[in-house]
Amino acid sequence: MYNNAIPSNSMLVSRRIKTVSGCPRRSCNDIEDVNHMVGSCVKTMQVIALLNKWGFQVPVFDNFEECLTGLQRMIGKQNLSANLFRNAIWLVWKSRCKLVNTKREDSVNFIAAEAISYAVKSNFVNIHQDIWNANRLMLFNHWHPRPLGWIKSNFDGALRRNNSAGVGGVVRDHKGRFLLAFGNSLQHWDAAQTELHAVKSIKFVKRDWMSEALGVLIEGDNLNIIYMLQKEIIRWKVSNAIDDSLDFLLDFKQVIFSFTNWLGNKLANLCANLVVDGSFVWEDLQGTSIPSSFLNCLKEECETLDVP
Repeated sequence: MYNNAIPSNSMLVSRRIKTVSGCPRRSCNDIEDVNHMVGSCVKTMQVIALLNKWGFQVPVFDNFEECLTGLQRMIGKQNLSANLFRNAIWLVWKSRCKLVNTKREDSVNFIAAEAISYAVKSNFVNIHQDIWNANRLMLFNHWHPRPLGWIKSNFDGALRRNNSAGVGGVVRDHKGRFLLAFGNSLQHWDAAQTELHAVKSIKFVKRDWMSEALGVLIEGDNLNIIYMLQKEIIRWKVSNAIDDSLDFLLDFKQVIFSFTNWLGNKLANLCANLVVDGSFVWEDLQGTSIPSSFLNCLKEECETLDVP
């Protein structure tokens, strides 16, 4: 954009390659140039509005010059917001090209979710590019909620002696409020595969309201497993093929796998260790079978987030 090298309709008209300079989207009547792409395009405004509705702070600019000045001002202070804006612009343009070539384009929800998943690649230069999608943007010293309308499922595995293992997880809404917790026991000797089993266990506790959410963020503290799951999602997007044990993910509107440190995964780890007393699924905190250790940990995190 800075070098006016994007083949917008305005640029193509100036080079006498096309005769129409307007945006190819029917909802837009503006001339398609860099000012339009970063500001007035209806699709761009819809994606940014959705990201802000989810709780992010993505800037809105009127023209390209204002965009450059604003992004320069954000360097070192609001890197996440700047990167989300940049990713949104790129994905909206990519969708525009898809519209021109196939008469179909990506939805606003899809573009917004993709902008979030791509953000880590540009925010942490010291992370190898092969693991760009392992979302370290949200590494906090405690569990942290997700965008409005999304739910978050943390998972973990615990390997004990004699190949005895436990897997567990916790599902919460965008405010951090408890929705569901589960734990299952199994026999295994590999810690990483145990954590993978924890993800696959979501299939057996999935509820209809999970499919109704705007998106599901599945978070764990094993980077290799997160990376493997992200590659599985990418493979599905390319080839429409996915492992049978993960096909339940297709029931969700959007799925993002995210990496967190162990401090942000304490409740899931606790669930994985609590299965020593038997498998469980909790959907009501009033149940007498829920141990005080779980309730105290949940209460501590909710107080940190100021959740009622």
